[in-house]
Amino acid sequence: MEGVLRRRRQWPATAGLALALASANVSGIAAGAGTGSQQDAAVKAAFLFNFAKFAEWTAILPAAPIIACVIGDDEIAAALVVIVRGQTVAGHPIHVWRPEEANSWRTCHLLFVPAAEFRRGAERLGMLKMLPVLTVSDRKGFAQSEGIIELYVEEERVRFAINVDALERSGVRLSSRLLGLAKIIRDRHDQ
Repeated sequence: MEGVLRRRRQWPATAGLALALASANVSGIAAGAGTGSQQDAAVKAAFLFNFAKFAEWTAILPAAPIIACVIGDDEIAAALVVIVRGQTVAGHPIHVWRPEEANSWRTCHLLFVPAAEFRRGAERLGMLKMLPVLTVSDRKGFAQSEGIIELYVEEERVRFAINVDALERSGVRLSSRLLGLAKIIRDRHDQ
């Protein structure tokens, strides 16, 4: 109960950050700069951290780390390392990892696959659909097909879409407040 109350007290500051990020002007991302400027990387890393803050993985043991994996993007991984340094989420430290092999993705709690790296691991994402891995990408159409959260640009601002069907299959829970900030997507066959 104490963890829930602590999260509720953290909400105004985090929501403010999430809203600020959602309205951040990031025209470099709009141009498709998946591994572009450090500013773009910092914005994406901040979104990843906020997603972790409002996610709940029921299978994590108390005080065990949340493993945030970044595939193929040194700038985003480095920015995320800076953001999470000394931070915990519901008593869990956050460790940033850059797995080389797609077979190890199943050990991640949060997995970011940038659009530029998507072809390399697209077939491996299917093996994660029923696992508690919060998948995130900036690949266009990601939330409609392969994953849970898609970062996209609208009117030169970063937004995010969440596929609630994929989220439910994964067993990861996201805060209703985070869902309220997202564009909600359902699987194609349900539309």
